[in-house]
Amino acid sequence: MATVRPQLSLDELRRFKWLLGGALALVSLWTVFFLDVEALGLVAVASVVIVAAMARPQWPARVPALLWRLAVPAIIAGVAADFYFSAETLPVLIRLAVLLVTYRAVAYRRKREDLQLIVLGLFLVVVAGVLTVSLEFALLLLVFTACALGFLFTVTMVDLVDTGPGVMRPEELREVPTWAKGDWATALRQLRRAIDWRVVGFASVLFVGVVGVSALLFMLIPRFEIGSSFFLDKYITRKSRTGFTEQVRFGDVTELVRDESVALRVDLTDAASLPELPYFRLIVLDEYTPTGFRMSAGLKNDLLRAQRFTQTLRERGAGHGPNLGSAGGQWTFYVEPGVSRFLPLPGKFATLRLRETTPVQMSMSNRLVALRSEPLTMTAFQLDGVELLSDVADAGFGRVWQAQRDGTLSATDPARHLLASTEIPAGVANETALQRMVAEISSGADLSAAEFVARATAWMQARHAYALSASIPRGEADDIVRWLESNEPAFCEYFASGLVVLCRAAGHPARVVAGFRGGALNAFENYIMVRNSDAHAWVEVFDGDGRWVRTDPTPGNAARGMRVLATAVARTGDRSWSARLDTLRVFWYRRVVNFDTRQQVELADSVKGYATLAGEALRARLGRWGEQLKAWLAGPWDLARAGRVATGGILLVALGWALARIARLAWRRWQGWLAPGALDPVRREAGRWLRHRQDYAREGNAALWPDPLVLDLQRLRYGRRETWPNPRAIFQQAKRVRRPKCRVTITGR
Repeated sequence: MATVRPQLSLDELRRFKWLLGGALALVSLWTVFFLDVEALGLVAVASVVIVAAMARPQWPARVPALLWRLAVPAIIAGVAADFYFSAETLPVLIRLAVLLVTYRAVAYRRKREDLQLIVLGLFLVVVAGVLTVSLEFALLLLVFTACALGFLFTVTMVDLVDTGPGVMRPEELREVPTWAKGDWATALRQLRRAIDWRVVGFASVLFVGVVGVSALLFMLIPRFEIGSSFFLDKYITRKSRTGFTEQVRFGDVTELVRDESVALRVDLTDAASLPELPYFRLIVLDEYTPTGFRMSAGLKNDLLRAQRFTQTLRERGAGHGPNLGSAGGQWTFYVEPGVSRFLPLPGKFATLRLRETTPVQMSMSNRLVALRSEPLTMTAFQLDGVELLSDVADAGFGRVWQAQRDGTLSATDPARHLLASTEIPAGVANETALQRMVAEISSGADLSAAEFVARATAWMQARHAYALSASIPRGEADDIVRWLESNEPAFCEYFASGLVVLCRAAGHPARVVAGFRGGALNAFENYIMVRNSDAHAWVEVFDGDGRWVRTDPTPGNAARGMRVLATAVARTGDRSWSARLDTLRVFWYRRVVNFDTRQQVELADSVKGYATLAGEALRARLGRWGEQLKAWLAGPWDLARAGRVATGGILLVALGWALARIARLAWRRWQGWLAPGALDPVRREAGRWLRHRQDYAREGNAALWPDPLVLDLQRLRYGRRETWPNPRAIFQQAKRVRRPKCRVTITGR
């Protein structure tokens, strides 16, 4: 007789349906964390509410009936107000979906409400999938798929048994259902007794296999960028989390120094061969304001006028300054969302290639390339022919500046906006203080731009130390002027801004440039990890010969020794666990977020080549083993050798027998853990005698086993212990019945 496995009752199925529905709601809500929308606090509160309802299913019945009636109208009114006061569409829809998912997850449900919960959760998952390319989201998507499959399976099982209405009536929300009155410990014990672990194991292997095959096909089959086919990203306003926008206020970059998350990754042929850690140039800030520097309106207009739909850009012209290193091969950048709409550029390049045709703004004279809006997903682009130059050629500014100095610049010249990089803080107090400091730095001499920059940098570093906070004395002048007059420490923004206003006061155009400095080499995959803490601000000074020359006045960064030290550290590589985990994201980017099928073909070829080499190596090894075995068998045999072979064979048989016994014992213990009591020695012995009785029945000798004996054996095998007869007496009777088997069988023949 087969073991009768206990079955879950209808109430127990409904209880587990409630649990799976809550888990489905939580996973779908957590996908919102991958979106840059103002709904994270709402998601956190909703998660707490759903977890409480999952743990205590009887609590929703304690909510007053009036609140249940007003819940949906309140959600509608709140979303209408949200639409009225918000200029963004998609965040409002996401907040609406969060509220509806929460409402459906904490209210008692029947079949139709269960299906609504799945559809609402799927909406959040699809939106997050369109607007993000993240390894964490991929893992969360697998969890959502497993929860959805289990939830649908349970809903189907309940629907097969439950013949009641498919919609929850309002009055039912005020009553605690019978399934919600139990406790989870009892329900989980019953589930453990009822579950068939073989089916669970098979389903798990099947699910993992389908996911693995799907992932392999996803990596090998050419794809298109799905985000380009949707309109959703147009309905979210981009907001940079790093401060790298058209305006950088004092203190913006400093906030990033405490953020160790990776902002971008640079994948190139040999990252360790770089002569020094590069500056990744993002934005140019040429207009001074009392609170910081910003991009002038004229420079913004230049970017807009040059905007076009393209996938490939070519930089014309060449720098004239010292070539700090030519890095061959392709540089592939993976920029995380929220960094900036401006693309980080390490120097001069021959070609820039995006993944798809998109609106791009550019100013090649300023070496600026920007997307039209800040992307919500990871941005990838490639550079060819990179040269790590320390200057930017800008003949246009040289013409305007020289015309301004000669007094020949027309008042209607459209390039007059370029002179924003020559303006100093307005006001008598500011001008007087700056002239006094310039005179102190230059000692009255007429210095070139390079000489003045060197003296001004030394002057600032002698008066100010580096720190992550700045204290500015009170006074009439602007903040940066008062800081220059003081001896207070500060961070890179103040050093860069201070050098710019000093250079401008001395008659040398200058501007602030913000981006990233350096990075760490990932020791496992040989790519550069640039963290938000690598954010930096430096200066570009016009040398009067058509070039903006980079200088870094922040203490420690200008010294060659510091650059060599940083390069040595970078080449050593980051071997931390965070770097190890980061390689998974880069693997995802390389195989999923790629530009063409080249890497996919390389992956398929490498797998094919590895399989071929492995097969050849295996065949060669088997051939060698066959030759060795043939030579051993052909060798001279004597009694001693035969004895050694026999002894070895006996030991191998004994070892195999011992391993088989150990495996059998482990299997029995596993079965005993799954079903305690099923491996009781008395039950096992009774089962053995029942199998003997089945053998007799197949031979036509079932009559030799009396019915009372069979019933007693079945009671010992399946019955409760208190109903057992004397096991010893029953087994002895079974032995007496079995002994004449051979004689009776022969006689019957």
